[in-house]
This record gives sequence, structure tokens and C-alpha cells, in this order.
Amino acid sequence: EKLNAIAQHMGYSAIKYADLKQNKQSNYEFSFDRMLDLKGNTAVYLQYAHARVCSILAKAGHSEAGSGGGGGEIKVTCESERALLNAICQFPEALESTVEDLAPNRLCEYLYGLTSKFTDFYGECQVIGSEEEASRILICEATLTVIKKCFNLLGMEPLDRI
Repeated sequence: EKLNAIAQHMGYSAIKYADLKQNKQSNYEFSFDRMLDLKGNTAVYLQYAHARVCSILAKAGHSEAGSGGGGGEIKVTCESERALLNAICQFPEALESTVEDLAPNRLCEYLYGLTSKFTDFYGECQVIGSEEEASRILICEATLTVIKKCFNLLGMEPLDRI
């Protein structure tokens, strides 16, 4: 039953996101194959990235973003950390652009870029058990906060587990 609920939720997210990511000034393209792709600018990819961040934080003993005590210092030790942090910092501009032009596709583009940067970070930087664990947990918490805000603004519910 839980698996059916997840599948239904993923289907709903896939359709909604595919619609929102379209530039309303160009021709509308509808493709189930592209919409359900595990890679690329799809809700499935975004949901998977969100679940991955949640998994890292759960393994570190953090149940929610911000539960790490709110303190600490972020130390940038590799390029993928820097790129991810830069993407996080671009959220206000992405939101402003989305609102000014009534273009949800811009927020979709931003969210995809952010999750891509997180995927790079995840592939290159060990979080749990590394010397930089505390810093990287803070980066994961910040990433999760922004991903959740984007999902909320797009009217989509993120899944903590897939």
C-alpha cells in the first residue's frame, strides 16, 4: 500500500513538474518518457535528490533541516561544495525572476540546477565520517531547506523516502 502511494505521488509530481517547467512562450511538448526519466530535469530526479539529502541527514542523526543545533562553520574544501553553496545563494534571485515574470519554469530550472550541484557534491564529497562532517551536514541542511521551499512554491510535496 505504501509503495502504491509513493508511485501515485511520483506520477502526480512528474505530470505537475513537466507542466510547470515548460516555458509558456514556446510550444508545449508532452512526453511520458521524458517526464518519467530518472535522469535530467524531471520530478523523479528532483524527488530522488531530495530523498538522498534526507537520508544523509537521517544517518547523521538529524531528522529535519536545522536540527543540527543551528551553529557551526561551513568550510569549503572542494569545488563541488563551492558550486553547491553558490547555487543555494542564488535562490532569492531565482525566486524574484520567477515572480516578476510569472514564469514558474524559471524556478524549475533553478531547482534542477541546485539538485544537479547537490548530486555532484554527493558524488565527490563524503559527508558522514569525514573530517568535514559538521560543515557538510550544514551544507546538506541548507540544500534541503531550499529544495523544500522550491517544492512548496511549485505546489509539490517532496518525498523523504523513495
